[in-house]
Amino acid sequence: MINIDAEIYREFTCKADKCKHTCCSGWEIDIDDDTLDYYNGLDTELGNEIRKNISGCGQEGESASFMLTTDERCPFLKDDGLCRIIEELGDDGLCDICRLHPRFYESINDYNLAGVGLSCEKASELLFGKKSLDFIICGSEKKISFTEILDLLKINISHDYLKLSCLVPDYLAESKIEKILDIFFESEPIDDNWKKEVQLLKNSYRDYVTDLEFDKYEIIYQYIIFRQLEMIRIYGTKKIIEYAIYSIIYIMLYAKCINDDIEAVRRWSEQIEYNEDSMSYFDSCIDL
Repeated sequence: MINIDAEIYREFTCKADKCKHTCCSGWEIDIDDDTLDYYNGLDTELGNEIRKNISGCGQEGESASFMLTTDERCPFLKDDGLCRIIEELGDDGLCDICRLHPRFYESINDYNLAGVGLSCEKASELLFGKKSLDFIICGSEKKISFTEILDLLKINISHDYLKLSCLVPDYLAESKIEKILDIFFESEPIDDNWKKEVQLLKNSYRDYVTDLEFDKYEIIYQYIIFRQLEMIRIYGTKKIIEYAIYSIIYIMLYAKCINDDIEAVRRWSEQIEYNEDSMSYFDSCIDL
């Protein structure tokens, strides 16, 4: 197998206390078996506290996880946004999900692909700072483009389908935008605010639709496709492209609405990209 890293995968470092949206709250934090064994053998005051804050440990059919606080925060997330476990044990003290998130890995044909999920604001910041979407072949350290990745994987996507200026204008009629926004509105909400945010956009999108900056979002759009390449074998290329187009139109409109590119991408990602059922949901909504 040949390993290929997205360039931002190599560049990514957690913003820790500088992050506006910590990944240490609002999510279930599962503990892998090896780390659980490590915690169980940790004969320190911190070890005792960790064990007191684990649920599901030793219960048949239930995986271990940290017990979140009443405001759904990890019990070891400090008020300053830093992690007590890292401070006292280093990165090696983290469970797999905490150590790896928001990184992701996919295997297609003879290639292992590595990237960073866009629910992390740092990942979006890195992409918005790029002039092209590039990847690195591990070992040779050769840099290649997204189209070269597609060629290696034998995935046939026309270059016209990677250019927003060639695609998006056909989707900007009111009826099509309303269909797109309806799909996002009906998606299973991640929290109580999601439907309110989409409704706000449904009410105001006409103010932004003539002022969209396609070039600014093209790398984000291509990266959305990259994230779903593994799903082509299930849903087909056309459905993945359509999913990416719907997503980038939503992101562009919402970014205009809230005047925040990074937050628009991050919010879309945590609602859609990190929903395991999102592709099957979009598959049922998109008519080709």
